[in-house]
Amino acid sequence: MLIENLGTTREKLLASLEGLTEEQLNAKPHTGGPSIGQIVHHLYASERETAAMVLDALQSRSGKVEEKDASLLAAGLQQGCDEEQATAERFTKAQLIRLLEESRFRDLQSVFNETHECVLAERSLEHPAFGRVSLKNLLDTIWIHDELHGKQIAAIRQSL
Repeated sequence: MLIENLGTTREKLLASLEGLTEEQLNAKPHTGGPSIGQIVHHLYASERETAAMVLDALQSRSGKVEEKDASLLAAGLQQGCDEEQATAERFTKAQLIRLLEESRFRDLQSVFNETHECVLAERSLEHPAFGRVSLKNLLDTIWIHDELHGKQIAAIRQSL
């Protein structure tokens, strides 16, 4: 289910970029906050960081912990994307798609090359913001995070 959810939400995220010009990708919303390009870059960076944490944790012998509500964890990650923390760089659509593919097919795929999905629920790590969480819980935050920011992107698109 994890892999299916990751795929579905990524497809929706990529579809949300269709038809946008470079100007629209980099335009700040009238209400303030990051541009669509900055949000997508944030998703790329978050996914890379999460994959790296999980790969590091797979090297240790951590135990199973009680599952947390991954949507609450992802909401905490979403709050980490505000205008002050967002990169000032301008992006082309091709760059953003390349970054998303890189984080998914290089970084995240490395996790699934190392272990099976069922093992992820049996292992945990100490997350700086969430405390001890299972690796599966942490990977679930990726697709939920994509979904939450996808809604934000849809709202920005409507205001353009």
